[in-house]
Amino acid sequence: MAQELSRQNPWWRDARWASLDPDLVDTAATGLHYESKALTHLVQGCVYILRGPRRVGKTVTLKQQIRDVIDEGTPPTSIVRVACDGWSAKELRTVVQNAALPPLPDGIDRVWFFDEISSVSGDWDQQIKWLRDNDPAFRAATVVLTGSNVTALTSAAGTLAGRRGRDSEVDRVLLPIGFKTFVALATDDPAPVSTIDASELRSEKARTAFGSLLPWLDELVRLWEIYLQYGGFPRSVAAAAQGKPIPADFVEDVFNVIAGDAFKSSRLNVAAEMALLERLWSSMASPLNFSNVGADLGMSDETVARHVRYLEDSYLLWRCPQRAENAWVARERAQDKIYAIDPLVARLPYLRNPFRSDIDPTILTEMQIGMAVRRRLASTNPTLLNDDFLFYYRTPTRKEVDFVSRDFAGAALEGKYCESGSWHADAATVNASEWNGLMCTRNVLDLDTDSAWAVPAGILAYCLDT
Repeated sequence: MAQELSRQNPWWRDARWASLDPDLVDTAATGLHYESKALTHLVQGCVYILRGPRRVGKTVTLKQQIRDVIDEGTPPTSIVRVACDGWSAKELRTVVQNAALPPLPDGIDRVWFFDEISSVSGDWDQQIKWLRDNDPAFRAATVVLTGSNVTALTSAAGTLAGRRGRDSEVDRVLLPIGFKTFVALATDDPAPVSTIDASELRSEKARTAFGSLLPWLDELVRLWEIYLQYGGFPRSVAAAAQGKPIPADFVEDVFNVIAGDAFKSSRLNVAAEMALLERLWSSMASPLNFSNVGADLGMSDETVARHVRYLEDSYLLWRCPQRAENAWVARERAQDKIYAIDPLVARLPYLRNPFRSDIDPTILTEMQIGMAVRRRLASTNPTLLNDDFLFYYRTPTRKEVDFVSRDFAGAALEGKYCESGSWHADAATVNASEWNGLMCTRNVLDLDTDSAWAVPAGILAYCLDT
């Protein structure tokens, strides 16, 4: 174990480690000057949980943070990174209490980074809890736990309650890159930044922000449609910035994340898995009926539901439940809408096999506007992702409003992606509802109305997303 740790922690012995580290070298080679900063401002003695899908850059973010804190003066030998893939829970106690580690300078506490701890077999959260309760040095240490499993990390947050320190931001999230950052990375002359909060969608501030971006409408429409094809995983964004196709090896990486990790207990063959993915993503933007999907594919509805849970548990899928009639909670026994976490995940069956169906830009727009909301709200309160805060609403006439939320301050979002004057007809449902509508068009900006506003999706996302 000591030998393995010495390999995983090259900063113990070599000040040049960051220029030689394979992950950091590969990231630099993409030419993408992007750092998420999801692990900045760590408070000594706290336990942090960083969650997000695999291949989104958690390990790179972790190593960038290690580089930065060493540059700021943290003794390199006080920092311990543990790559947890393939570990068992009991090994966590061994590495903390019994493994040989470099001595600490006087007055310095350790900083532990447990990378992909949710892949550890057994009760790893109970082991961390025991160590915080019974090992004085570990109790004083700063601890970062990264992972890609919703159930395991949510359970761990509960197990570790009262043992995580006093920082108000002990929960962190790393999602695919948002549209505002995508624009900054993909062009040398981005539009001026105008940021609005989710509560300001129909405010005068929003009206001013949307109108101010009209001179950049053509560029934002163009970049939005590129974003819908490439998504926000860093490798894919790097390819978009260089005008290159999504790397085939990265498409296979994402496939392996799904087939080899999320679906590791699937019991379906690969062709059936891809057919199921294609069918699930084709149902985005409509309430999902497990029985209908299963009937189309010759599977049971339980098999379909099980695979949806696999995807959700791996941060690859998110649900949008139907809002209850008079409360900001999910309506019982109503069907949820489902969405992929990123266009690359949604388009994966087509990217691997062009004879499968691709996703319509209108559907991708609705999906990515929902993700823009999720990124914006999670940027200030990551624990929101553990609960329902974004809903669709079904009217008494059984028409649907795409997105409503108590965080919208009386507004509602519709992702129609229409052109020309046809958006007025599309706005009929939201105009008949209790909410002030905002229609996400392709290229129509119309704010001179007391009913729904029309805002190009690229402009809205540029203002709202991170």
